[in-house]
Amino acid sequence: QAINIKFIMNELKTENLSCKRGENVVLNNVNFSIKSGETLVVKGRNGSGKTTLLRILSNFITSYDGKVLLNDISILEDNLYNSKFNLIGQKNSLKENLSIKKNLELWDILFKESLDHEKLLEHNNLYHLINRDVGSLSDGQKKCISLHRLNYKKYDLWFLDEPFVYLDEVNTHLLIEKINQFNENMGIVILTSNINLPINFHKEINI
Repeated sequence: QAINIKFIMNELKTENLSCKRGENVVLNNVNFSIKSGETLVVKGRNGSGKTTLLRILSNFITSYDGKVLLNDISILEDNLYNSKFNLIGQKNSLKENLSIKKNLELWDILFKESLDHEKLLEHNNLYHLINRDVGSLSDGQKKCISLHRLNYKKYDLWFLDEPFVYLDEVNTHLLIEKINQFNENMGIVILTSNINLPINFHKEINI
């Protein structure tokens, strides 16, 4: 009996990727390859170009040397590429003067999908704060809310900039669990970190 394979094996890779900002070389000959079901950790000191790399992978920066390829097609030439990834940057992208509930309702509209926010917030022990303004939350609580965007629809790629900063031990392990689950569903994760993580993911590079 034939096995019905319901997923496409993706491969994202860079070839001699270099980037200048003004006269400064921010990235110099970065090479990696990552496939469906894998997580790549990008390490490096502050200012080493980790965020720049994620911005290139997300097509926010399009002026660089070298190549970024998804399944051997340049991401600059793939018209569907921008719908394939979910980027969560260091800034929380939350409206500080609105409640958690209002922020999440706005996301439902933006992502065209309604989530069970009560259940998801309970998972992070945040439901009791649902009517609090985001501006009154701690950095760790804001980070947890920001990471709720990972619950929206099927993406092939997650790009996460310092996702573990401000998280306590419990929420660190919840995020690791979520990343592992995404990998099991054949998703690709690229995350940056300059802190030691309690787990070794599939691949790691230093830039």
